[in-house]
Amino acid sequence: MSDKKLKVLMVSEASFLSSGFGTYTREILKRLHSTNKYHIAEFACYGKVNDPKDKDIHWRYYANAVNPDDPRSKEYNSTMENQFGRWRFERVLIDFKPDVVIDVRDYWMNSYQQFSPLRPYFHWVLMPTVDSAPQQEEWIDTFLHADAIFTYSDFGRDTVKDQSNNKVKYIDTASPGVDLKCFHPIPDREKVRELLGVDDKFVIGSVMRNQKRKLVPELFSAFKQLLDETHASDPELAKKLYLHVHTSFPDAGWDIPQLLKEYEVGNRVLFTYACKNCGFYRPMLYQHPVAHCPKCGNKSLQMPNVSNGLPSKDLNVVMNTFDLYVQYAICEGFGMPQVEAGAAGVPIMSVDYSAMNDVVHKLKGYPIKVNQYFKEMETRAIRVYPDNNDFVRIVKDYLKLPDMLKQQKRHETRQLVEKYYNWDEIAKKWEKYLDNVNLVGIQGQWDKQLSPIEKIPKLDENRNPYDNVVELVSKVLPHHQICTSKILLNMIRDLDYGFTINGMQTQGYDVDHVRDTINNIINNHNTTVQAMANPHLISKEDFIEYANMKDNTK
Repeated sequence: MSDKKLKVLMVSEASFLSSGFGTYTREILKRLHSTNKYHIAEFACYGKVNDPKDKDIHWRYYANAVNPDDPRSKEYNSTMENQFGRWRFERVLIDFKPDVVIDVRDYWMNSYQQFSPLRPYFHWVLMPTVDSAPQQEEWIDTFLHADAIFTYSDFGRDTVKDQSNNKVKYIDTASPGVDLKCFHPIPDREKVRELLGVDDKFVIGSVMRNQKRKLVPELFSAFKQLLDETHASDPELAKKLYLHVHTSFPDAGWDIPQLLKEYEVGNRVLFTYACKNCGFYRPMLYQHPVAHCPKCGNKSLQMPNVSNGLPSKDLNVVMNTFDLYVQYAICEGFGMPQVEAGAAGVPIMSVDYSAMNDVVHKLKGYPIKVNQYFKEMETRAIRVYPDNNDFVRIVKDYLKLPDMLKQQKRHETRQLVEKYYNWDEIAKKWEKYLDNVNLVGIQGQWDKQLSPIEKIPKLDENRNPYDNVVELVSKVLPHHQICTSKILLNMIRDLDYGFTINGMQTQGYDVDHVRDTINNIINNHNTTVQAMANPHLISKEDFIEYANMKDNTK
């Protein structure tokens, strides 16, 4: 490598967001930026020009989204890929000229980058969310075209390695970290528990979004079984057992009040209620989707959701009231609340599958056995149901531990989080990788111009269709950058069928459709060639000017 700073572009949702992807981007970029070793840029698919939420971003910052009243909003909203950055990706590349492009999102959010006309110019690093096995074949195909793969878990790393026959070029685990100053054991924990009304209770806590893959019904069922079995042997202890589910309702997920009624646990399941008006929060039995706040009196008390979440400092207080933490899900790409609870000193138990397996074993928690494996129709991936009997066993065994051993377990859990989920150490993994990047071919050589590609003319209708396919393939193969073997094979498959499936609709498919598809790809290629030759036209666009204004590392 030369003495010039390596130019690193990270593509994500937006580093100011509190989502998992947003948090990961923010924590890694601010540490890489602070080294002053790299020229850093961010391409934020949900960021907008002049968004006040990006005020703390001091690196080059490309915004992808536009306001609803912007004339460009129709194009932005026309496809999900445009919302993920496709419509601006090439212009960002031409302006910034990165040596390395890193994308930390799901496959369907970044796969378009594989087919960019400018793909030969940058070293491409992906960090996919691998929440189960097997991964779909087209996903593995994309991973194989990347120069490196990082994963959120060892489970993800091993899945990708195994499925690709260990052919991925580089792979390592760089798990998310946790804010160790924000999430921590509170010294006067018992006083906090008293203030929140749970000082005389044994609380099993869980923090999760209310969505299908989070197994709320199974968790309620397991907890009901725990109550019944404990009541049979120790009625007084049974009275102290509570489940605290930090989730949202109403939401697009489970019908919480119906489940409480069905499993007869309504008097033993607590939920976090927070006031939108004054910030008051408390664990409470289910009240209603919206209730009156006991502090300010307004009808503004509700269960926190993604758009109206509980601040991290308050969530830490809630987690400090937990005696045990449980993660109940069919799979997890990581499961950040497990680590946050561990940072608060709460011992964890999690389903022994996917990334949950990683976390529960690294934190020396209590893995819950799998009761059933099943293949999910939508993803064709293996999902699981936990063993409720094992959940009950784990809690009962933990209840028998002397208080001193429970306290030791809390201390040990916190120490293990510090060891495995420290943002500074995780960023050093990225730093080490970037410092040893080997650019190959024309990667980083943005002064070398692309050549245009000739469009494919209309094919002879009177000729044998097979011969037309052969001609198409022969014209495309020399230009592997515009059409991968996977895409080509899918086209040939659909030709054989005579139709293709677009969303939920079936459409006719013939040689002309193939030609049109390839010519659209060629058009995009040639448009990019023209943009490379005239970069001054791109520099006048508002999101480019805004990126230049934000950049304090030039």
